[in-house]
This record gives sequence, structure tokens and C-alpha cells, in this order.
Amino acid sequence: MIKSFERYARIAWTPFFLSILLVITWVAVELNGDIFYQNEAEKLFLRLMIVIGLQIFSGNSGVLSFGQVGFMAVGAYMSALLTIPLEIKKFTFLSMPGFMKSWVFPAHLNEWNGTTGTLAGAGFAIVFAAVFGIPIVRLIGVAAGIGTIAILVAMNVFIQQTSSITRGTSTQIGVPQTTTLGSTVVWLVIAIVIAYAFRQSRLGLRLRASRENERAAKSVGVNIAKERYLAFVLSGFICGLGGALYAHYFISFSYLDFYFDLTFITIAMLVVGGMGSVSGGVIGAYFLTFIYVAFQRLEVNGLFDSKAPSGTADLVLALALLLTLIYRPKGITGGKEIPFPTDWSFRWVGRLLRGEIRPKAHSLSEGLKVLGLDRLNSKDKGQS
Repeated sequence: MIKSFERYARIAWTPFFLSILLVITWVAVELNGDIFYQNEAEKLFLRLMIVIGLQIFSGNSGVLSFGQVGFMAVGAYMSALLTIPLEIKKFTFLSMPGFMKSWVFPAHLNEWNGTTGTLAGAGFAIVFAAVFGIPIVRLIGVAAGIGTIAILVAMNVFIQQTSSITRGTSTQIGVPQTTTLGSTVVWLVIAIVIAYAFRQSRLGLRLRASRENERAAKSVGVNIAKERYLAFVLSGFICGLGGALYAHYFISFSYLDFYFDLTFITIAMLVVGGMGSVSGGVIGAYFLTFIYVAFQRLEVNGLFDSKAPSGTADLVLALALLLTLIYRPKGITGGKEIPFPTDWSFRWVGRLLRGEIRPKAHSLSEGLKVLGLDRLNSKDKGQS
């Protein structure tokens, strides 16, 4: 019975640990009471929602997607349309097409503190992900990356050009504020459980097998396109959920909120933490957010009567990203989940203090090999 309990405890450990981390962050920010840190915490949680969505697809399939923020935009705009009060819709969407006006105007999905509107936005994101996923999952390498960029650009252009539905380049207004830090944490815990369960399932295992070796995966009967498609749709749902929560927290937003800036920072968070694990996504998001907010405060408040130059936070963030990728190419976690407490080992600390662990000195040939210049060097020798 003890072994059975330990087995289930090991299975639940990672989502439990990550959930506790989120709850501690939420409680600490609420007790602090500073509106700045509350907004930064909400941004962290919402970005983390996108990172989790990216991990489900890109982390398991190995196909880097730049289009998931597009599904976040779908969730935000559709959830807003279905929850904005009728009085506001009448003067902000005067030219909305009749086939949409007939069901958008009467809709007022604010039941259970906006839960129905949030789920509706995520539901529309699933539909878009299901449509776009059909061609995307059949592409590989650079072609797949370009295809996902096309999704992001197409979604952005659509929002700009359909002012009768999305208000175009104008700011979306009138969205009821139903999202709180607490509700975001609850949805984020659900997203982490879904992502971890998918990773540990047969679907996730087959998808990771195709990431490591497509030919070998096909030889044992793995339908790569099908596995990628299911992950892509599930990822779209999580991103749409994040978009709906975003809309109902900040209550006013525009097309610029869901474009390249958010895309690149969320991808950087996943890569820095470790694409192969859910824990990596969470740790990467916390790591980059902590660095950016700390140096941003240094720019504003200063230290010892001196303020850092404007742009310091962005520069330090770029350096942290670069150094992490140099010294931890697979991310901070190395693509692994948080180990069970009984598996933790700190023997390396004692070895480091005793001087038993020393930096390994590389020869010139090894250094060239690491940089990928060994072939160029041998080629030059042959010519001489």
C-alpha cells in the first residue's frame, strides 16, 4: 500500500509543486497590495498560460510554433464580443454584419464570474486551431515555422481590417472585468494539469518519439500528423483560455497586444526553462519575469540615489537569455520535470566546496568542435 501511495504521489508531484508555487506567488502579491506588482503578476500568469500551450505542442513535437498568440487573440476578441453589455454593443458595433449581430448582440455570457464567456472564447480558439492545424501538422522544419508565422500575421491583419467586428485598429472597450489574480491561478493550475497529463499520456509519448526520430516512430505505427494535430488543437484551447482571461482582466486591448512582442517573449521563456517539460516552461517564465521586473524597478526607483539608464531591463534580459542558452542549451531544467523530494541530491554541493568539481579545460580542437568550426578548420588544412 505504501508503494502504491508513493507511485501516485510521484505522478502528482510535478503539477502539485508547480501549483503551490503559483499559489505562493498569488498570496505574496495580494499581501503586498502594490498595484504594480499585481499587474506584473497577472502578466506573468497570462504569459505562462501561453507558455504552457506552447509546451503542449512545440515541447512535445519539436516543431516551434510562432502562431499560438494568434489563438490568444481569438479567445480575447470572441470572449469580449459575447460578454460586452448590449448597450455598449449598440454604439460600438453599428456596422456589424447581420448574420453575426443576430447572435452576438443578445449574448451576455457573464455567468459564474465570467466562466461561460471565458470558456466560449477558448472554444472559438479550438475551432480556429482545428482549421489551421490541418496544413500545419504536415509541415516540418523551417516550413512549419513559417506556416505558424503566417497564422499570426493573418490573424493580426484580419483583426485590423474587420473593424465592424473587432473595431480594427481602435481599442476594444466595454469588456466587463471578471478576471482576478485568484481566478487566473485556478485556470492556470487546470492548464498545468492538462499539459502534464498530456505529456505523461500515450499521446504525449508517441509525439515525443516522433520528435526524436520520425522514421523510427513511423516504423512502429505512430501517425505523426494525427498526434501533432491533437496537440495543436489542445494548445489552441489553452492559448484561447489565456486570451479570454487577458480580455477580462485588462478590459481594454488592441491588436498590438497579440503580436510579435508577446510571441517572442513567451517562446524565450519556454526555451530558457526547457522545452521538454512543463516545469521548464514555468521556471523559464518566472526566471525572465523576475529579472525584467527587478531591473525595471531599478530604472524607476534607482539604488543608492542613482537610477539605471533607460533600457537597462531589456539589455539585462537579453544577456540573461544569451548566457542561459550558452551554458544550458537544453534550458534551466534540461527538459526534465521537478524530481520527487526523495530523489533530490545535494552531494554535488559538498564536492564543489571541497574543490572536487572544477571547470573542464577544453583544447583548441574541442573548442572549434563546440563552435561547429572543426570542419572549416580541417578544410583549410586540406587546401594548404
